[in-house]
Amino acid sequence: MNKMKALNQKIVSSKFNITKNFLYFLIVPAVLLIVGIILLSTVGFNLGTDFTGKSTFKIYVNSDNSFGEEIAVYDLSNSDDYNEVYDKIELVIKDNDLKIDSYRTSTMNILDYKVDLGQAVEVSYQNISDDESEIALLNNKVRSDLITAFGYDDYASAVSTIDVSPAKPSFNWAIGIVASIVFAYVVVAIYMAFRYNPSIFVVGLLQIVVDLILTISLILITRLTVNLSFGIVLLTTFIMSIFNLFYYYSKTKSNLASGRFERAKNSEIANATTKELTFNKSLIYIALLLVSILFSALAVDGVRNVALGIMICLIVTYFTSQTLLPSFWSVVFKKKNAKKVVKSKDSKKIPN
Repeated sequence: MNKMKALNQKIVSSKFNITKNFLYFLIVPAVLLIVGIILLSTVGFNLGTDFTGKSTFKIYVNSDNSFGEEIAVYDLSNSDDYNEVYDKIELVIKDNDLKIDSYRTSTMNILDYKVDLGQAVEVSYQNISDDESEIALLNNKVRSDLITAFGYDDYASAVSTIDVSPAKPSFNWAIGIVASIVFAYVVVAIYMAFRYNPSIFVVGLLQIVVDLILTISLILITRLTVNLSFGIVLLTTFIMSIFNLFYYYSKTKSNLASGRFERAKNSEIANATTKELTFNKSLIYIALLLVSILFSALAVDGVRNVALGIMICLIVTYFTSQTLLPSFWSVVFKKKNAKKVVKSKDSKKIPN
């Protein structure tokens, strides 16, 4: 520990002017990055149905007792019946190494038994292969198992055929998102570099890269389901990185203009600026976090996953803006001395 403190002090006092405790703040991102790389190279992302495709079926729940007394009757408006049906279906899905993607009440017509708009549930689950024959084989087994689980051996049409929806995208969407983020950053960075300070380009690049990498690492670690809508999370990360950068620099600029830090080191300016911004920035982040929590409580899986991803983005960008951004800034920022030394006539040498 003493060696770590000595190293930290040596770095702080070096010409780079890195802010205090930078090495300690760097430990968390470094660990997350390493874990993220390991997960990416082993299990990869937890891809949703946008990338894997899905299979969907409907199953009638005999709410009208159309199949006789020997078949169980369920009323989906009753929570106990609703949950019992779900548990039966989930057990079949799990036994086939699958996972339910969506589950909702629906209706179903069965011409053979004169069932008109009978109560049913519609269930989707992810495809586990790109091979159509393999998917068809597994779906047939799932349907057969459902018929057995509900006692529909003599009423096979009570379980619909299983429809297969292929994966939606190629990875063109990812290229488009990355290209959009890069283009947006270049435009913003060029403007801020010419309008304010060229150093902001370097700081901004470091900040955005770190924020995006940490957000992606945490998505890998938390195993959030990734669909096309996760482009919103990456875009939000980019926007919050730019916001923190601009907000930080604006405060630094106003402090320097007031002459408050005329003789201060870059690292001292960075530390003081960070403390001044903490309260107002925390209020903004808390408000955004509460909105994300509200949306994550919604029953819609897609919205919940994106909201949880944005929560990760907010945690990452807040942490880095309070810890790493000041150090990035203090390393590359060069104070401009607005005062010019003007030689007066009295200071000129008078020739002999």
